[in-house]
Amino acid sequence: MIKQFLSLLSLIIVIVLHSCTGSIYTYSDYNKNTNMDKYKTYAWIPPSDSSLRGEAIMRMYGKLVKSASDGELKKKGLVQDEEHPDAVFRFRLGIKKQIQYSQSPTLSVGVGYGGLGYYAGAYVPVAGGNIRETRADEAYISFEMFDTKTGYLLWSGGARKTVDNSADSEKNTRLAIQSVFSRLPIRHKIK
Repeated sequence: MIKQFLSLLSLIIVIVLHSCTGSIYTYSDYNKNTNMDKYKTYAWIPPSDSSLRGEAIMRMYGKLVKSASDGELKKKGLVQDEEHPDAVFRFRLGIKKQIQYSQSPTLSVGVGYGGLGYYAGAYVPVAGGNIRETRADEAYISFEMFDTKTGYLLWSGGARKTVDNSADSEKNTRLAIQSVFSRLPIRHKIK
């Protein structure tokens, strides 16, 4: 009974720890005094990043981002209108290269000397963890929503996540977009 309980507890701990690592961090900001419900139609404007790296990332993921975003905006009751939109959206994608340093907490066994005038040797634990350098690149996506009449920024939101090469990038992109647009404070009845 105790052995089964400990096995179950170990499994739960592993699942919880696994679900905490590599989570998607999302954020959102808007002026609380703006009536966001007056915006019913939208269109897309080109991204602001025109670097070669930005263009390459856009070619790889641009269609996926627009498609997934259109689906989320449709759930909010917004209608795409390329000719007379109430608001326009733009997005940026990228990867921020980062290095992460960590020190292993290993102990090694060495020889220690000591005593009062006596020569003595003994094997004792000696701290000596190695410092490791690993890549911890962070992928990000950000959205901005502008009023077409005034040009004012109405809302901004985004997500970032440490890149895991074994992860499903399309699935993570869709999850990030869903999470970001869940923070957009617009909710119209869907017809």
